[in-house]
Amino acid sequence: MYSKDLSIIFPIYNEENSIKETLFEWKKEIDLLKIEYEIVLAEDGSTDNTKKILNDLVINDKENFFLNNIVEHKRGYAKAILSSVNMANGEFILSVDSDGQCDPKDFKKFWQKKNYIYNDILIGNRKVRKDKLSRLILSKIFLIFHRILFFSKIKDPSCPYIFCRKITFLELEKYLSFMTEGFWWGFIAASLKENKKIYQIDINHKKRISGSTNIFFFSKIPSIAYKNIIGLFKIKFFRN
Repeated sequence: MYSKDLSIIFPIYNEENSIKETLFEWKKEIDLLKIEYEIVLAEDGSTDNTKKILNDLVINDKENFFLNNIVEHKRGYAKAILSSVNMANGEFILSVDSDGQCDPKDFKKFWQKKNYIYNDILIGNRKVRKDKLSRLILSKIFLIFHRILFFSKIKDPSCPYIFCRKITFLELEKYLSFMTEGFWWGFIAASLKENKKIYQIDINHKKRISGSTNIFFFSKIPSIAYKNIIGLFKIKFFRN
Protein backbone atom coordinates (compact mmCIF):
# COMPACT_ATOMS: atom_id res chain seq x y z
CA MET A 1 0.00 0.00 0.00
CA TYR A 2 2.81 2.40 0.89
CA SER A 3 5.94 2.81 -1.18
CA LYS A 4 7.81 4.63 1.60
CA ASP A 5 8.24 4.13 5.32
CA LEU A 6 8.09 7.83 6.09
CA SER A 7 6.93 11.11 4.54
CA ILE A 8 8.37 14.27 6.10
CA ILE A 9 6.18 17.28 5.39
CA PHE A 10 7.74 20.71 5.43
CA PRO A 11 5.26 23.62 5.16
CA ILE A 12 7.38 26.34 3.56
CA TYR A 13 6.85 30.06 3.10
CA ASN A 14 9.52 32.70 2.40
CA GLU A 15 12.55 30.79 3.72
CA GLU A 16 15.01 31.55 0.92
CA ASN A 17 17.99 32.09 3.23
CA SER A 18 17.65 28.87 5.20
CA ILE A 19 15.44 26.30 3.46
CA LYS A 20 18.17 24.44 1.59
CA GLU A 21 20.32 24.16 4.70
CA THR A 22 17.34 23.00 6.76
CA LEU A 23 16.27 20.32 4.27
CA PHE A 24 19.74 18.85 3.92
CA GLU A 25 20.31 18.94 7.67
CA TRP A 26 17.22 16.74 7.99
CA LYS A 27 18.23 14.54 5.07
CA LYS A 28 21.62 13.88 6.68
CA GLU A 29 20.02 12.70 9.94
CA ILE A 30 17.25 10.60 8.35
CA ASP A 31 19.76 8.86 6.09
CA LEU A 32 21.40 7.45 9.22
CA LEU A 33 18.21 5.54 10.02
CA LYS A 34 18.40 3.52 6.78
CA ILE A 35 14.71 3.86 5.93
CA GLU A 36 12.75 4.55 2.78
CA TYR A 37 11.51 8.12 3.01
CA GLU A 38 10.54 11.21 1.07
CA ILE A 39 10.55 14.93 1.81
CA VAL A 40 7.31 16.68 0.83
CA LEU A 41 7.83 20.31 -0.17
CA ALA A 42 4.56 21.90 1.00
CA GLU A 43 5.36 25.31 -0.44
CA ASP A 44 2.73 28.00 0.09
CA GLY A 45 3.18 30.63 -2.62
CA SER A 46 6.35 32.29 -1.35
CA THR A 47 7.09 35.80 -2.59
CA ASP A 48 10.87 35.60 -2.28
CA ASN A 49 13.32 33.22 -3.98
CA THR A 50 12.11 30.13 -2.11
CA LYS A 51 10.16 28.57 -5.01
CA LYS A 52 13.15 28.77 -7.35
CA ILE A 53 15.39 27.09 -4.78
CA LEU A 54 12.87 24.29 -4.28
CA ASN A 55 12.21 23.81 -7.99
CA ASP A 56 15.95 23.50 -8.57
CA LEU A 57 16.11 20.83 -5.86
CA VAL A 58 13.30 18.87 -7.53
CA ILE A 59 14.86 19.15 -11.00
CA ASN A 60 18.25 17.92 -9.73
CA ASP A 61 16.80 15.21 -7.49
CA LYS A 62 18.04 11.96 -9.02
CA GLU A 63 16.93 9.76 -6.12
CA ASN A 64 13.34 11.04 -5.79
CA PHE A 65 13.77 12.30 -2.23
CA PHE A 66 11.72 15.43 -2.84
CA LEU A 67 7.98 15.29 -3.53
CA ASN A 68 6.79 18.42 -5.31
CA ASN A 69 3.86 20.24 -3.69
CA ILE A 70 4.89 23.72 -4.84
CA VAL A 71 2.17 26.23 -5.77
CA GLU A 72 2.15 29.68 -7.34
CA HIS A 73 -0.33 31.35 -5.00
CA LYS A 74 -0.74 31.32 -1.23
CA ARG A 75 -3.29 28.71 -0.07
CA GLY A 76 -2.69 28.82 3.67
CA TYR A 77 -0.83 26.60 6.13
CA ALA A 78 -3.68 24.15 6.66
CA LYS A 79 -4.22 23.45 2.96
CA ALA A 80 -0.48 23.10 2.41
CA ILE A 81 -0.31 20.46 5.15
CA LEU A 82 -3.49 18.56 4.23
CA SER A 83 -2.74 18.41 0.51
CA SER A 84 0.72 17.07 1.36
CA VAL A 85 -0.67 14.37 3.64
CA ASN A 86 -3.04 13.22 0.90
CA MET A 87 -0.27 12.93 -1.69
CA ALA A 88 2.29 11.38 0.70
CA ASN A 89 3.53 7.85 0.00
CA GLY A 90 4.73 7.06 3.52
CA GLU A 91 3.06 4.82 6.09
CA PHE A 92 4.14 7.33 8.73
CA ILE A 93 3.89 11.11 8.58
CA LEU A 94 6.19 13.57 10.25
CA SER A 95 5.23 17.21 9.90
CA VAL A 96 7.80 19.73 11.03
CA ASP A 97 8.24 23.46 10.43
CA SER A 98 10.86 24.53 7.92
CA ASP A 99 12.43 27.43 9.82
CA GLY A 100 15.31 25.33 11.14
CA GLN A 101 14.23 25.55 14.79
CA CYS A 102 13.28 21.88 15.16
CA ASP A 103 16.29 19.63 15.64
CA PRO A 104 16.42 16.59 13.32
CA LYS A 105 18.57 14.75 15.85
CA ASP A 106 15.43 14.35 17.99
CA PHE A 107 13.59 12.35 15.36
CA LYS A 108 15.24 9.04 16.23
CA LYS A 109 13.33 9.17 19.56
CA PHE A 110 10.08 9.31 17.59
CA TRP A 111 11.05 6.65 15.08
CA GLN A 112 12.08 4.23 17.83
CA LYS A 113 8.50 4.32 19.13
CA LYS A 114 6.79 3.63 15.79
CA ASN A 115 6.04 -0.01 16.63
CA TYR A 116 4.36 0.97 19.89
CA ILE A 117 1.77 3.25 18.33
CA TYR A 118 -1.05 2.28 16.04
CA ASN A 119 -3.67 4.96 16.15
CA ASP A 120 -1.76 7.30 18.44
CA ILE A 121 -0.01 10.67 18.11
CA LEU A 122 3.51 11.67 19.10
CA ILE A 123 4.06 15.39 19.63
CA GLY A 124 7.20 17.31 20.49
CA ASN A 125 7.44 19.35 23.66
CA ARG A 126 9.71 22.37 23.26
CA LYS A 127 11.08 22.56 26.80
CA VAL A 128 12.85 25.85 26.09
CA ARG A 129 11.25 27.77 23.22
CA LYS A 130 13.53 30.13 21.31
CA ASP A 131 10.71 32.45 20.23
CA LYS A 132 9.94 36.10 20.79
CA LEU A 133 8.40 37.06 24.12
CA SER A 134 5.21 38.30 22.44
CA ARG A 135 4.68 34.91 20.81
CA LEU A 136 5.34 33.08 24.06
CA ILE A 137 2.83 35.22 25.95
CA LEU A 138 0.11 34.64 23.36
CA SER A 139 0.76 30.89 23.43
CA LYS A 140 0.52 30.77 27.23
CA ILE A 141 -2.81 32.59 27.21
CA PHE A 142 -4.26 30.35 24.51
CA LEU A 143 -2.92 27.23 26.25
CA ILE A 144 -5.14 27.96 29.25
CA PHE A 145 -8.22 28.18 27.02
CA HIS A 146 -7.24 25.02 25.12
CA ARG A 147 -6.78 23.03 28.33
CA ILE A 148 -10.12 24.14 29.76
CA LEU A 149 -12.05 23.39 26.57
CA PHE A 150 -10.55 19.94 25.94
CA PHE A 151 -9.57 18.89 29.49
CA SER A 152 -6.06 18.61 28.14
CA LYS A 153 -2.72 18.10 29.86
CA ILE A 154 -0.71 18.59 26.68
CA LYS A 155 2.19 20.90 27.47
CA ASP A 156 2.84 22.28 23.98
CA PRO A 157 -0.18 21.73 21.68
CA SER A 158 1.05 24.25 19.13
CA CYS A 159 4.33 22.43 18.59
CA PRO A 160 4.94 21.92 14.84
CA TYR A 161 6.56 18.51 15.40
CA ILE A 162 3.92 15.82 14.88
CA PHE A 163 4.41 12.12 14.14
CA CYS A 164 1.73 9.51 13.42
CA ARG A 165 0.54 7.07 10.80
CA LYS A 166 -0.92 8.58 7.64
CA ILE A 167 -4.22 6.79 8.26
CA THR A 168 -4.44 8.44 11.69
CA PHE A 169 -3.90 11.87 10.20
CA LEU A 170 -6.59 11.28 7.58
CA GLU A 171 -9.08 10.24 10.27
CA LEU A 172 -8.79 13.76 11.70
CA GLU A 173 -9.02 15.59 8.38
CA LYS A 174 -12.76 16.33 8.76
CA TYR A 175 -11.99 18.67 11.66
CA LEU A 176 -8.95 20.47 10.36
CA SER A 177 -10.58 22.84 7.87
CA PHE A 178 -12.06 24.67 10.88
CA MET A 179 -8.64 26.06 11.82
CA THR A 180 -7.62 28.76 9.36
CA GLU A 181 -5.12 29.85 12.01
CA GLY A 182 -3.45 27.81 14.73
CA PHE A 183 -3.45 24.56 12.77
CA TRP A 184 -1.67 22.38 15.35
CA TRP A 185 -3.87 23.66 18.18
CA GLY A 186 -6.74 22.30 16.11
CA PHE A 187 -4.97 19.05 15.27
CA ILE A 188 -4.38 18.25 18.93
CA ALA A 189 -7.94 19.30 19.79
CA ALA A 190 -9.28 16.93 17.11
CA SER A 191 -7.04 14.14 18.42
CA LEU A 192 -8.40 14.64 21.93
CA LYS A 193 -11.99 14.69 20.67
CA GLU A 194 -11.39 11.38 18.88
CA ASN A 195 -9.82 9.93 22.02
CA LYS A 196 -6.43 9.42 20.44
CA LYS A 197 -3.59 8.76 22.85
CA ILE A 198 -1.08 11.58 22.65
CA TYR A 199 2.48 10.99 23.82
CA GLN A 200 4.81 13.93 24.42
CA ILE A 201 8.53 13.80 23.70
CA ASP A 202 10.91 16.54 24.81
CA ILE A 203 12.70 18.15 21.89
CA ASN A 204 15.39 20.74 21.39
CA HIS A 205 14.20 24.08 20.00
CA LYS A 206 16.87 26.10 18.25
CA LYS A 207 17.18 29.70 17.20
CA ARG A 208 16.20 30.34 13.61
CA ILE A 209 18.93 29.87 11.04
CA SER A 210 17.87 33.08 9.34
CA GLY A 211 15.17 35.74 9.49
CA SER A 212 12.59 36.13 12.22
CA THR A 213 9.56 34.18 13.38
CA ASN A 214 6.39 35.15 11.54
CA ILE A 215 4.55 36.99 14.29
CA PHE A 216 1.38 38.89 13.52
CA PHE A 217 0.86 42.62 13.91
CA PHE A 218 -0.83 43.44 17.20
CA SER A 219 -3.73 44.97 15.29
CA LYS A 220 -4.50 41.52 13.86
CA ILE A 221 -4.28 39.61 17.12
CA PRO A 222 -7.98 40.04 18.10
CA SER A 223 -9.09 38.71 14.70
CA ILE A 224 -6.68 35.77 14.85
CA ALA A 225 -7.68 34.93 18.42
CA TYR A 226 -11.35 35.06 17.44
CA LYS A 227 -10.79 32.70 14.48
CA ASN A 228 -8.86 30.27 16.70
CA ILE A 229 -11.50 30.27 19.40
CA ILE A 230 -14.34 29.75 16.91
CA GLY A 231 -12.35 26.97 15.22
CA LEU A 232 -11.80 25.15 18.49
CA PHE A 233 -15.46 25.44 19.44
CA LYS A 234 -16.42 23.98 16.05
CA ILE A 235 -14.09 21.03 16.68
CA LYS A 236 -15.40 20.57 20.20
CA PHE A 237 -19.05 20.44 19.16
CA PHE A 238 -18.71 18.90 15.69
CA ARG A 239 -21.15 16.10 14.91
CA ASN A 240 -20.91 13.73 11.93
